[in-house]
Amino acid sequence: MKPPTFFLSSTIYDFRDLRSALKFYLEEQGCTVLASEHNDFLKPLDKHSYEACLQAIERADYYVLLIGTRVGGWFDPERRVSITQQEYRHAYELQKAGKLKIITFVRAEVWQSREDRKELALYLASLPFSDAEKRRIEAYPSKFADDASFINAFVNEVGRNRDTVAALKAGTPLPPGNWIHVFHDFREVITAVQAQMFSGVPVAEAALRRLLQSEAREILRQCIPKSRNRVFSPRIAVETFLRKYPLTMENKRADYLDIDTAEWDRLTWYAYHLIAVQFHPMILDTAIASPFFLTFNPALNAFEETPFHRAIVALRDQIRHFNDSNTSETLSVAYEHSPKQRLYRDGTVAVEPTKIAMLLHLFDRWIDIIELCIAIYRHLDGKPFVEPFLRPRSPVEGMAEEIEAESPTVDETIAFINFDHEAHRKAISSK
Repeated sequence: MKPPTFFLSSTIYDFRDLRSALKFYLEEQGCTVLASEHNDFLKPLDKHSYEACLQAIERADYYVLLIGTRVGGWFDPERRVSITQQEYRHAYELQKAGKLKIITFVRAEVWQSREDRKELALYLASLPFSDAEKRRIEAYPSKFADDASFINAFVNEVGRNRDTVAALKAGTPLPPGNWIHVFHDFREVITAVQAQMFSGVPVAEAALRRLLQSEAREILRQCIPKSRNRVFSPRIAVETFLRKYPLTMENKRADYLDIDTAEWDRLTWYAYHLIAVQFHPMILDTAIASPFFLTFNPALNAFEETPFHRAIVALRDQIRHFNDSNTSETLSVAYEHSPKQRLYRDGTVAVEPTKIAMLLHLFDRWIDIIELCIAIYRHLDGKPFVEPFLRPRSPVEGMAEEIEAESPTVDETIAFINFDHEAHRKAISSK
């Protein structure tokens, strides 16, 4: 996967700390960051540094512009074009061509100073000064900004106000990328950057979510049978069969169950779709082990499971059970009583209930995989997570409850962990 690439554009002196912090943060998120003051910035020896920076912008997916109180070096002193301004203009042409996105930040103090100068200009307009005197007063340097007129003009250029007015009058497309984020601190910068990338999701999480969604889709594609240009789940067939021929604790001990041949053929048609099917997910275990699908509980100072995390754990477990159960022995009952083997088409077929239970257990795991993949895919597509209704652990009525009753609960397991086994062992041995 090619990670998102960011180019940081600003005057270096007054933004050194912020640039370093931003570079570190974005790289921790899995991004590539191009910042000219760092040694990992490509510096071709046969090119001028200005040209190298402009070429580096062309490799970026995001151009981050930071505007502060300094002008920095001049790219074209005669036309009063700064290096940062020239980088922005190059990036803007790339954005118009759809090759990158511009994210602009202006320090809150600079923005406020710009607004104050606007108010000053309005006030000077009411005074009997010459135009030259008014301009000198407006542009008078302060401790805060040594060239306020240039900074304000640069902010206006980035805001594309004139372009916007001209486009509205002419009915042409509005200029892109004119959003300006006013910031006070680093957190506000990060919040805005994250909002532009993957809807605020960190890069590593976004990549994992996309890979997990693709894996769920591929598992589902292998799962669902297709006939006559239609795909469907075996769930209805299984539940219809069990309503007509319920497996109970009593009849599972019988030698045979008599089943209508049409009903049997309708059920076992699905078995042929499972021949040699095995699932080998690559992303699922990584997703389970990651913290992205857990939630942090500050009261407990610990991560807790979410319904979605339980679903991906359940999918892994169902896949393991399916792979273990999908054997020729399990499927053989479908072949043994197929129309070719029966020599007759109507009537009933006598089938061992144990073999029916084994086949239905496999089908139940198959159904659960389908239901879980659908729920996981939909949630990763941006929809609220809805826990799917899964099939019971056993197709035999009452057996799932017995299995559950014989399995320790979470509380019982924790109590067992905390129990003083050594003291208990000594007490027993001393008797």
